Amino acid sequence: MHADPTSATLLFKSWIDTHRGRAIAHPLVNSGSDLCTRPDTNPKKNSVTYYHAKSIARAAPLVKMATATFKFSNAILKQCLSGISESCQNATPFDYLGALFWTRVAQLKVLKNNSTYSLSICTDFRKLLKKTPLPLGYYGNALHFSMLSLQVRELSSGSDLGHVVRELHHHVASVDDDEVRSAIDWLESRRKREGEEENSYGPPFRMYGPELTCVKVDHLGSSCGPNGSVVGPLMYDTAFDEGAEPVHVSYHIGNVEGEGLIMVMPSSEGGLGRVVTVTLPENELAALCEDQALLGLQPIMLLNGGRGRC
Repeated sequence: MHADPTSATLLFKSWIDTHRGRAIAHPLVNSGSDLCTRPDTNPKKNSVTYYHAKSIARAAPLVKMATATFKFSNAILKQCLSGISESCQNATPFDYLGALFWTRVAQLKVLKNNSTYSLSICTDFRKLLKKTPLPLGYYGNALHFSMLSLQVRELSSGSDLGHVVRELHHHVASVDDDEVRSAIDWLESRRKREGEEENSYGPPFRMYGPELTCVKVDHLGSSCGPNGSVVGPLMYDTAFDEGAEPVHVSYHIGNVEGEGLIMVMPSSEGGLGRVVTVTLPENELAALCEDQALLGLQPIMLLNGGRGRC
């Protein structure tokens, strides 16, 4: 079991490359020396406040959850991004789909107009460490969580989706080296030092929930192969035999609780195409699968092992 989808993907891909006698494009590196605590820590960052709040949060009530997967084509997402270009010229497929599903899920919740609704955003920080960036093959947990909150009226059915896309885009872009390292410093500060009961990091706490959580996995899109050639998404370059590449790849995050989980990842089509996996309380997922704002984008939907075009 792996907490980090990049580590899980590259471990599996390295196994296959070795089996097929191919060069390993991204050798696994397990040294985390670059993630050591800094001499001068900065405990005032937003991420530190958020992580501390997570560490003392109560567990959400257990409800029965269900999962559905939506596959959006390159052509559709190109059209969608063009449609909101005036609001956010540099929007990515993640920005658009994260904002879209956030607003649609918000419609399923009982929320007060004068309140806020939050999205916990999980990003990979390997390339965010500017001074000493981690290689893609870093074998460890390189996930950073941050939170974006908007007024419920900004997420309502008649609101401007482009505005939400822009807010999400700016939030993701604002997560920098210092923000990530501040979170690492805080986690290290919880560690029991030698001479105490044990050398551990204190009681574990849940990161996926109770807020709605959106995981960004599209950094595993097109990359360079061993000979410098451009290959498709890494998770689809995993076949034991030539020509037997997978047509669908999914990641399972166990024990999702609270508001639910959204995961955005590359599709086998490549380009702007994306696959979105959503886990919600069972009754909410059923309603989401009939949401016209989603169905209008003509996704291919996978549900309970079945497949169909919406």
